[in-house]
Order: sequence, then structure tokens, then C-alpha cells
Amino acid sequence: MKAPICEVCLKTDDILCPGDEKKLQDGVISELDVKVARFLYKLLGDADVEFKKAVEAGDLIVIIVGEGQVALVIGKGGKNVKLLMRELGKRVRIIEDTKDVKKLATDLLIPARLFGVNIVYKPDGGQYYKILVPRTDKQRLPASPEVLEKIISQIIGKEAKIALA
Repeated sequence: MKAPICEVCLKTDDILCPGDEKKLQDGVISELDVKVARFLYKLLGDADVEFKKAVEAGDLIVIIVGEGQVALVIGKGGKNVKLLMRELGKRVRIIEDTKDVKKLATDLLIPARLFGVNIVYKPDGGQYYKILVPRTDKQRLPASPEVLEKIISQIIGKEAKIALA
């Protein structure tokens, strides 16, 4: 399994090696990344999975894995997700790593539908992503629009807003 921490740190529960400790201090990885990486390693062992990052907002944790690996991480019947939720004490969504904001939003907002993603240019020269969701799908969102906006913004590194159309 590939993770943001080394294999030795994956196998130990209490301490990090100096290299990974420096990553943690510098903000390259978070405590959540370490916790999720270690738990995924316990669940999946040396499976061919790449854990990229974990993002948290509100009562939702989003785990980002390599392309095409979502089903393997979810496990048969969602078994691994249930174990992750019990371990972390929050709801968990697993999505694949992508640079395409529309695909990211689609994966994250399922079962709600997506009308589209627009880039809005502000008068001050800044910009943000406006994610359009049908008003009738508001109840189908996996979390509140505010929580989802925070998560998407953290993943893409730019401001994102969810608009009900």
C-alpha cells in the first residue's frame, strides 16, 4: 500500500520516523492522514492501493485514493467503510484522486445530481468554482452544502460554492 507516510510508520502505532514527523510539522500531512493511513493498512495490508489524503469538515471525512481503487477500499458490501466510520467516529466517503473539478464534485455529491461546474471571476481578480445542484436534490446531498464546500475547497485548493438551481 502506498501512503503519505513510510511503511515503517504504517506498521507502528505510536511514533513517526523523523522524516514523517517533519512532514507532519510542516503541514504536508495531517494527523488525520496518519490515522487513516495506519487504519487502511490494517484493513488492506499490502494491497495495491494508493491512499493520497484525508479531508475532514463537520461530521464527514473524505478519503482520497488512487484512480480506479475506490471499490477495493470500500470492500465487499461496504465492510471497510463501516469499520472506518466506527474507528473515526464520523461518516466516511471514499473518492478517487482527480484534477477534474466536475468529476470530483460528482463523486462527492452522489446520490445528488450535478448540473455543472462554472468558474466565476470576481471583480477583484479572484475566482471560485460554482457547483450547480438541482434544488430538488438538496435532501440527497451527503452533508450540508457548507460542509461540502469546505471539503471541495480543501481538496482543490481554491474556493468552491454550492448553488441550488
